[in-house]
Amino acid sequence: MRVNREARAATGEQRRSRTRERLLDAAERVVAEKGFGHLSIDEFVSAAGVSRGTFYNYFPTTTDLVDALNRRVAAHLDGLLAEVARQPGDAATRLARSLHTVLAANLDDPVRGWIGLQVITSRAPRAAAFEARFVALYDEGVRLGQFRALEVTAATAFGFGAMRMIQQDMLSGVAALAHAAQVVALILTAFGLPWEAAERISRDEAATARSQLKIHGNTTAAPLTP
Repeated sequence: MRVNREARAATGEQRRSRTRERLLDAAERVVAEKGFGHLSIDEFVSAAGVSRGTFYNYFPTTTDLVDALNRRVAAHLDGLLAEVARQPGDAATRLARSLHTVLAANLDDPVRGWIGLQVITSRAPRAAAFEARFVALYDEGVRLGQFRALEVTAATAFGFGAMRMIQQDMLSGVAALAHAAQVVALILTAFGLPWEAAERISRDEAATARSQLKIHGNTTAAPLTP
């Protein structure tokens, strides 16, 4: 009897997990298309094919849903960046590779790319993992003499602001991969690298990131327009 109860409990947990993932998949599509400004439970319920009661069982408020989406997207990116952190290279090279990995991942999955942009402009708490990795690489570059010692809040604001703009332009289809390489090179230059070195590093690491995620060519991204 105990084995049967444990099996039933495990089956129920798997079913709940699948339902939760289906709700998050549907919410990603709705938010990517419409943004956080016009959240509608009915749209989430319709997209997921569940009842309102089922939705509220998993996400009592829309804030709970937004937080879950934020954690889901952040966890995906952090997994990719953890792999970059294990690869060789100096601080500037690994920073460029990290930035290009984020852009390539968002180009590969434009729905989650739009979700990331919507989260940034919402009141949802920022995911700390990517920012912490960025700051650690910047500090390492300062210690190695690659980067000039700027106030870290200013460096983070500049880097993340530039990344947000190029990500939006790429997802909107108005910027190509070559533009992303120049933006990352400009970030490295602002931090202290000579332009020639920054451009070379950015170009090389853009190719590495695209290759690892199997993204090729110089195409622009996505038909989605929030």
